[in-house]
Amino acid sequence: MIVLLLFLSACSSKTFTFSGETDNWSAELKVTQTNDDYETQEFKLQYKGKDNNSVGKITYNIDTNAGGFGKGDVELNKDGFLIGKSEANPTNAKVIEKSEVKMTVEWNGNSETILLSNIR
Repeated sequence: MIVLLLFLSACSSKTFTFSGETDNWSAELKVTQTNDDYETQEFKLQYKGKDNNSVGKITYNIDTNAGGFGKGDVELNKDGFLIGKSEANPTNAKVIEKSEVKMTVEWNGNSETILLSNIR
């Protein structure tokens, strides 16, 4: 019984989600932190317009209290989404639930910053 309880407590995790949108984009960042101090950040960016092909290549940056990550020269899938992931090991800073999260998207000479708020 004790071994089972130790195993279950070692596998527990904490998850919180940030969400926001602008006229052209909606974004979500899901943060999962495990008891062994690993963290996964999964994001989904969606173009809200009608013609996904008009977007072309985009550059995105996500900034949190723990730093940021991003990528350039990427394309949306056929449904107008971009899905990605970033992982942090125990030595990296961690995102806090009250973090201010900003996602900047650049496409076709345009730029928008999406402020993401924690969904409770």
